Amino acid sequence: MPQDKAPPSRGTVPDDRQGRLRPTVIAPPPDRSRTPRAEPGESAGTDAPAKPTIVATASTQNDSATAKSGRSAQMPLVAKPTAIPGVERKRIAVELSDIRKLSPLTRPEVLQQALRLIQSFVVESARERQAVLWGHRIQQDYSGLVSRSLELSQADVLQKATGYIGRMTDILGAIDIKAVCDAPSAAGIFGEYFKKSNSRIDTAGELQAARIELDQLVRLMGEALELLLSFKETLEQHARRIEGMGDEAEASALAASFLSDHLRVSRPPISQRFLERAMSLTQTVAQIRSGASMRDVQIEQPLRLIRAIQNVALVMVPGFLGSMASLTTMLENSRKLTPTEAGELSYQLRNILQQLKE
Repeated sequence: MPQDKAPPSRGTVPDDRQGRLRPTVIAPPPDRSRTPRAEPGESAGTDAPAKPTIVATASTQNDSATAKSGRSAQMPLVAKPTAIPGVERKRIAVELSDIRKLSPLTRPEVLQQALRLIQSFVVESARERQAVLWGHRIQQDYSGLVSRSLELSQADVLQKATGYIGRMTDILGAIDIKAVCDAPSAAGIFGEYFKKSNSRIDTAGELQAARIELDQLVRLMGEALELLLSFKETLEQHARRIEGMGDEAEASALAASFLSDHLRVSRPPISQRFLERAMSLTQTVAQIRSGASMRDVQIEQPLRLIRAIQNVALVMVPGFLGSMASLTTMLENSRKLTPTEAGELSYQLRNILQQLKE
């Protein structure tokens, strides 16, 4: 009889399981606060079977990190002091009424701006250089704006539009309707000579050439209209910048005058510098205010050209050009205008010239 195999003793691994991989179990990690006790049968001996390896999942690790960040977010943040030890910076105690006494007619927003300038001034760190350069940037910026005003007055769009209207006025002013109607259909040698020597448009051929040029001028004026509108907006923005510069200069002048009075006893040299700056800035304000009428005239210039183009060149002149075309056709067919028709054309011409010259 074959011998019966003895049962494996406790703590040993059967022969059929030797050499196999131990299973891997994925499960959440146990609580760290609890330490599992070793069982009596489990020892570090070589004969004891190995325990399964437990690997924590990624979600469990993320939950742990989120819990830690949540606990740190709940902790109050304590800000460290940022004050630097040194001399206390004292501000000037001033009210809006104190500044209003210097200039009662000044607008409230300018007074508020002057108040902010005075409140930001530190007496302890004041230097004569600071007083000398008080408001200097404003005067430099104003000088740049004045140069810009001169450039805008010579803009190309103004030169072109003015040239178009001037040329149209010259052509229309040279047309003699009655002479065109009375001119013979075929002039002799002397007629051709006198026609070239005078500057009037008194023949059918000259009238046809004038009509073609006027039609070209109307087209060019229509293209320049949009440019004139944009240029007008540029002039208005420029004028607003100068007006704002005047408010800044006035506020700086008021602040300099107040600081001069405030430092008269404690800092006489700096007080004198502030007084000089107040006088200089006041002159700048006077120049800006006196130039308001000139800025209005500069803005009115493109407006006048726009009105001339819209109301005359694009409305009245095309109708007159149609009448000129009809007149040319009648003269070519040896037909004469009646005195009433000639008078009506002359009236239209005078009305157009009057509108262009306004």
